[in-house]
Amino acid sequence: MRREAPQGISVRELLSPFGRVRLWPAVGAVALAVFAWAFAYVGGVDFALWQLVLLAVAALLAYSVVSGMRADTEPAPELRVHTVNEPSWRPFADVNRWEDRFIFAEAKPGRFATTNAKQQLTELAAERLRLRRGLSLDGQPEECRAVLGERTYLFLTGPVPDCPSPQQLGAHLTAIEEI
Repeated sequence: MRREAPQGISVRELLSPFGRVRLWPAVGAVALAVFAWAFAYVGGVDFALWQLVLLAVAALLAYSVVSGMRADTEPAPELRVHTVNEPSWRPFADVNRWEDRFIFAEAKPGRFATTNAKQQLTELAAERLRLRRGLSLDGQPEECRAVLGERTYLFLTGPVPDCPSPQQLGAHLTAIEEI
């Protein structure tokens, strides 16, 4: 009965844990073992020939395993990279970034004012006020307070130690969207 390698796998890949054992180094190792046996036999030392052949083949296999662990010298196939900013791969990447910022801010109690989430919200509100109403958040505080509402204005400009609840955040985002 003849055994074949599983379909799709070459014999070379099947024997890859043993490195790349070639025929001529194996023949050379056996010939070297026979030469060493003959030299020892002439010198008066009696060895079993099969032990020397087995030792030579074991040394050859050990060498091939070690050489199989070396870095490949063949060039690798071209690397295909997908970035997370490709719209076709993650269409809502910006939403995920905002969500990650709020999760981080929520995980650090007492430090919401220094997180990137609050700074980004403030910049967004300031830009919308500038573009849609011609107002500056820093230069015209009373007009901005009237447009945003008291709570949202204080949220954006005042110290806010903790991340707002989802309901409070929704109210602030609604006020920013209505600018």
